[in-house]
Amino acid sequence: MARLLARFAAIGATPADTEDERLQRGLLVGLALLISVLAIFWGLAYIVFGEPLGGAIPLTYTVLSLLSIVMLTVTRRYDVFRFTQLSLMLALPFALMVVLGGFVPSSVVVLWAFFAPLGALAFASPREALRWFVAYLVLILAVGIFGGRLRSANNLPAGLVGAMFIVNITAVSIVVFIALYAFVYERDRAFAAVHRLFGQYLSPQIVRSLLSDPGRAALGGENREVTALFADLAGFTPFTESRPPGETVLALNRYFSAVVPVVFANGGTIIQFAGDAIVAVWNAPVEQPRHALAAARTALAMQHAIEAIVTEDPSLPRFRVGIATGAALVGNIGSEELRNYVAHGDAVNLAARLQTGAIPGQVVVSAPTYALIRDLASVRPLGRFAVKGKSEEVEAFVLEHLADS
Repeated sequence: MARLLARFAAIGATPADTEDERLQRGLLVGLALLISVLAIFWGLAYIVFGEPLGGAIPLTYTVLSLLSIVMLTVTRRYDVFRFTQLSLMLALPFALMVVLGGFVPSSVVVLWAFFAPLGALAFASPREALRWFVAYLVLILAVGIFGGRLRSANNLPAGLVGAMFIVNITAVSIVVFIALYAFVYERDRAFAAVHRLFGQYLSPQIVRSLLSDPGRAALGGENREVTALFADLAGFTPFTESRPPGETVLALNRYFSAVVPVVFANGGTIIQFAGDAIVAVWNAPVEQPRHALAAARTALAMQHAIEAIVTEDPSLPRFRVGIATGAALVGNIGSEELRNYVAHGDAVNLAARLQTGAIPGQVVVSAPTYALIRDLASVRPLGRFAVKGKSEEVEAFVLEHLADS
């Protein structure tokens, strides 16, 4: 089905077409071809049973529909093609109903006209679909009141009229289902592709938060307690000076490919890649009961994850990691056109400062973080020392081990 839709979508395509436009055009072309084929059988059946004028109407639809597809190929005017198709879908079933004598003698063939407002809803816009639906209702009332005055019966056998009731209802139901199925299938496929792409630029936590509550995308934020992790590759600047840029980028991608899954596996939200540094927070945007413990486990797992990398080449740098817990403002900052999910506060700043005081391969945690994990953590005190940006000395610990919870 996907390959078939792609071929239909190529008819009248332009380089500027969006994925949605290609999907809509492909579905409408496919729907037009399907109805055209069915209309041939309808027309021939009416002619065989003594209703040549009735048979001419479905055959006319087939000719005009195919001509509109040819014109789409030549002119690439999808708007004209769409209007033409919707007009044919709306008008010709009503004309056929009048020619055959009304609702019952025509076996409620007017059901086919419902494709006009349905098609406008799928291939145009809700506002345009409303206009087509109003036109459909007006024609229903007008033909229902005045249509029978032209003719009240036809030459079709009673058995055929009854059978055509079943055929019309069944065929319309099948075509509607196929059209909606294809539309929903392709929409979901496109949504999944966007979700995958979206997820490559934002943490899964943020993606899930935005999809479940789009209001979270608004500019602003909220104050909450978070645990921030700041990891930086010690000695990376000298490393880059001795290597070509391409090798530097490959090294960074290899490092981040090793540690990003570790952050995500422990529920962390990555808010920034800053050169060779990675910044992540826990307890935002969703609440996590033991966020400090999750961050601590992540830090140790990160150091373990890069062992294979540095074992191959001992000259490669190692991560220094700082972790701090405290209040922060978390939310979206930027403009209406572009924004980032960020965390601002003392905990984030302190995590960065503690990282600079760590040695390669080490994890340093703040006193508030240690207080939240002390039941499971083995640490070595670093004592109190001054850090940039803090008027008072801070107490810190080297995290050496975590017991299983």
